[in-house]
Amino acid sequence: MPTRMAVSSIRRSRWTPTYQAYAATSIRAQVGNTQTELKKLAEQNPELKDAYIAKQRRLKSKLFDHDNMNLKKLLDELESVMDQVETELQRRAEETPEEGSSSWLCGDFFSLADVSLAVTLHRLKFLGLSRRYWGNGNRANVETYYERVVERPAFRKVLGHVNNILISAVLPVAFRLAKRNAPIIVGTTLLIGALGGATYLAFLCMKKRLTFFS
Repeated sequence: MPTRMAVSSIRRSRWTPTYQAYAATSIRAQVGNTQTELKKLAEQNPELKDAYIAKQRRLKSKLFDHDNMNLKKLLDELESVMDQVETELQRRAEETPEEGSSSWLCGDFFSLADVSLAVTLHRLKFLGLSRRYWGNGNRANVETYYERVVERPAFRKVLGHVNNILISAVLPVAFRLAKRNAPIIVGTTLLIGALGGATYLAFLCMKKRLTFFS
């Protein structure tokens, strides 16, 4: 289906937008808080200072270094994709004109295409770009679609806590340095136990959250 291909064509790995211009205030605040927390951790743990500083630099570079020309090109390309999505959603609405009836991107069932589109829309909302792509009556079908998506219990369970970048910034450093600096025998045992426990807890958490998109 063309719409599914269009949604899949969005190059998420190249999304490095200018946060001062496009990101929501909450994200900018989180970035600042993360930088502050990493600096504090570096002061509290001198032996890990280099690692925390390096992580701080990488985070700052990833979030704030950008190419405005490429950004504008990507945002303009996304306009075309969103037009295709709007057209497809309008077609679905015309196929089910009965009051109270509703359909998803590929029909009357919530499919993997909807998962991909829902995550993309949620990311745009997270970045403060929703007004550009479906706000103020622009692309009304996309706006209605997103409102329906966020009301799904499974969606709230899985994506309800995606706005905490501090955890993703600190945990990888902690695990990597624990492996590097732990004593050969005891440290390895503790590391394996910690990783196993973390994996099991993650499994239980995901099992609880992922009733899948029903």
